[in-house]
Amino acid sequence: MSTLRIQGKRGFTLVELIVSIGLFIIVLTIVASAYLSLISLNRKARATNDLVSNLSYVVEAMSRTIRTGTNYQCGGLGGTNCATFGNSTFSFTDDQTRPVTFSLAGGAINQSIAFGTPDILTDPRITITNLKFYVQGVGSGDQMQPRVLFTMSGTITPDANSAAISFTIESSATQRLIEL
Repeated sequence: MSTLRIQGKRGFTLVELIVSIGLFIIVLTIVASAYLSLISLNRKARATNDLVSNLSYVVEAMSRTIRTGTNYQCGGLGGTNCATFGNSTFSFTDDQTRPVTFSLAGGAINQSIAFGTPDILTDPRITITNLKFYVQGVGSGDQMQPRVLFTMSGTITPDANSAAISFTIESSATQRLIEL
């Protein structure tokens, strides 16, 4: 008679299970923290992009409004030409013959139309530290087309946990009057 030998199947020991579960938890913790870091970076990138878009819009809107204006003056209406040293306030008459003033106040760019209450153009997370307007070709008698160059510098702070990002922007607008 032959004897049948049944070999017993051996399972995992308790120590092997504890070690494998521990390794799984370590790997899961590393992956979860990396995922949360990516989400945080994505939020900061989106916030920064929103602020840069706001700043680009403000610069483009200022350029467009200045381009179609007349009677350029620095330092408010009745101000002097500021081709050399610049001024943080710039006034002109827009295409609808309303007086418009751009100025720096409280770390923001303000626009006042027809001597009304100034509107803040920049996002509160944008701090403008320097704004200068330089006007050329106004009252010079040399038939030079009026041109406005404006520079601004400051910081962008995407959120409370982010460091401020510095920027400097320079743009210009040359008067474009419709000739009929």
